[in-house]
Amino acid sequence: MNKHSALVVGGGVAGLQVSLDLANMGVNVYLIEKEPRLGGRTPLLHQVFPTLGSAEELTEQLLQKVLNKPNIKVLTYSEIESVEGSFGNFKVRTLKKARYVDEPKCTNCRECIKVCPVDAPKKFEMNLATRKAIYLPTPFAVPAKYLIDEKACLYFKDKSCHACQDACPEGAVLYDRKLAREELSVDVIVLATGFSQYDTQKVGQYKYGVYPNVITGMEYERLRSLSGPTGGKILKIDNKEKPKSVVFILCVGSRDEKHLRYCCNIGCLNAIKHAYYLKQQYGEKIDAYICYTDVRAVTKRGEQFYQKVRASGVEFIHGQPSEVRQVRNGSLTLDVYDQATSKLLSITADLVVLETGLTPQIDLKEKLKLTLNEDGFFTEKHAQLAPNETPIDGILLAGSVQQPMHVYESLVHASAVAMKALSLMQK
Repeated sequence: MNKHSALVVGGGVAGLQVSLDLANMGVNVYLIEKEPRLGGRTPLLHQVFPTLGSAEELTEQLLQKVLNKPNIKVLTYSEIESVEGSFGNFKVRTLKKARYVDEPKCTNCRECIKVCPVDAPKKFEMNLATRKAIYLPTPFAVPAKYLIDEKACLYFKDKSCHACQDACPEGAVLYDRKLAREELSVDVIVLATGFSQYDTQKVGQYKYGVYPNVITGMEYERLRSLSGPTGGKILKIDNKEKPKSVVFILCVGSRDEKHLRYCCNIGCLNAIKHAYYLKQQYGEKIDAYICYTDVRAVTKRGEQFYQKVRASGVEFIHGQPSEVRQVRNGSLTLDVYDQATSKLLSITADLVVLETGLTPQIDLKEKLKLTLNEDGFFTEKHAQLAPNETPIDGILLAGSVQQPMHVYESLVHASAVAMKALSLMQK
């Protein structure tokens, strides 16, 4: 039996793939995720490029393989508290947050949510969907048991409510649960902590957070997803009516010295995919515009997909709008100089979708004593010869924490990192 062990930090698709590959090679794996569910952002998407297959189904297949591996221990709702030691002998203290629900006792009977008086907004759902303060995270809660959002729960605010505890027939709701600590000993640490969307409100001319019908690409994916707040219908946010025109704006916060100077890598194909969703759902009944800096339809299927969407009637405008304005009827207007035709265009839209830049999740930089490069990513051991490794031996990078990647790129990259980690351990 292989005595090697690894800690994988981050339960998105890259973290799941690294964990699975290492486990298949006999390594004992600890997979830690700060959220109470696995999968990261991928299962929140509608479809993934290049196959346009279901993002949720892809994640579920990967997740089930991970959960069926006896040499993978999953630690959700947990974070790293401290790291000591070195390659071959890292001592990692983890902190598991209190769920306030006894997992073995919880039967998912739903009695608790029937009586909870709190409605908390669901992330990425544009205030179109809510959940209770006690809830079952979706998709892919691990374990599939309820927990309490301490920040939303009235009991933890002023002890004015204990309705869920009174309603639970199994006595599973326990407000006095505490944090739990555990120490792990591992040979290597793989960071697969993923990315965050750039703060779109910093790009003020597009009025994100001011006008409800200005949304991000991630929020647009939730509109199209069958599990999203509109059941898969692409609708206006303010009144849930069908839009007559939609504008997609590329490079929001990226390729810009004032914000992020690097390319997000995924924005062009995402915008093309998003326009494809629109035409697929409404056909010629709706106008679609993509405002671009330049179209980078990378990958072997990217150019063909771009040409297909362009032929469907989507109008591509070579330029970025100066400002988004809202008129009296609630519609949005924007002016953009089209470099391809040398014309100043004025467009009226019911929905504006911002394809935003990406930043890496670097919360662990101090605890791991890692440095950042000039673009804010973790410093690599060698940009060409060891891009998956950090300068600290035994700490590796997997997926979009290393650089912006599409889902399929993250999966391929994660498998390469697993092989690198194994080769290091065998030395």
